[in-house]
Amino acid sequence: MKTHRKILDKKAVSAVIGVIIMVAITIAMAAVAYAYFTGMIGESKTETPVISFTPDISEKLIQVASADVDIKWIDINITVTNATGHAYILKSGLISAGNVIDLMIDQPLRGKVTVIFTHVPTNSLLGTYTIDNV
Repeated sequence: MKTHRKILDKKAVSAVIGVIIMVAITIAMAAVAYAYFTGMIGESKTETPVISFTPDISEKLIQVASADVDIKWIDINITVTNATGHAYILKSGLISAGNVIDLMIDQPLRGKVTVIFTHVPTNSLLGTYTIDNV
């Protein structure tokens, strides 16, 4: 027995402590990876704004009925399509209730047109409206 005691170095960390430290490091790494992949840390996700539109078929326009605060037109892609092609409507400033998109003035396409509103940062569809005889 005395020979075994001489071989052991009293300054060394026990094997049990080493295993506990490695398990703790593994658990910490797993917790950080879980938090990152579930979105708790990292980039903040942009939420899709709530904007409602009211089409006026007789006047050939689409009006903003309500919108979240501080949403910019630059973040909204307005695509107008018909049987022959497509066009984009560019607006500036903040979106607010009462804003109007006049299809007779704001875009060059005529006939039956479909207007598609998408939120660019989230690539979300906000609405699709079809208006005849523009």
